[in-house]
Amino acid sequence: MKVNRFKKGWKGLFILFILVLLSIGTSYGSPSSEKKKAETVMTGITIVSLDAPLRASIGRKVYIEVVVGNERATKATTILTVTCPTTKQQIGREAETLEGLSSQKITYSWNTEGLKEGTYIIKAEVEKLPDETVLDDNVRQIEILMQR
Repeated sequence: MKVNRFKKGWKGLFILFILVLLSIGTSYGSPSSEKKKAETVMTGITIVSLDAPLRASIGRKVYIEVVVGNERATKATTILTVTCPTTKQQIGREAETLEGLSSQKITYSWNTEGLKEGTYIIKAEVEKLPDETVLDDNVRQIEILMQR
């Protein structure tokens, strides 16, 4: 009698195991049956670098250098805006046209008259091109410590 129970137990366990495998196999679907859309990555104009002194004296002009680059093979135009969000000042704004796979350096001077001591954020941003999908390189910012 003990042998028959043992055989029946294994049969039941085996059937349960097969059922679990079948349910797992059908719940996920096969990769070939799924239609996947390939996302097209479109680069554009990027802020390559944003440079300014880490410390500056209040009342003196601070020179801010921005290098913008065109990652496309064709000519592209965008708007470059440099601001100080801390003071809500616009330091510069202009249209930039770059040949394909090229870069350009633009320098702005920031008038620091009337500022208080502290840390100020400088932000450079280029506007998104119509079909651009890579946007994380369109903005850069740095901090400048203003002292007397």
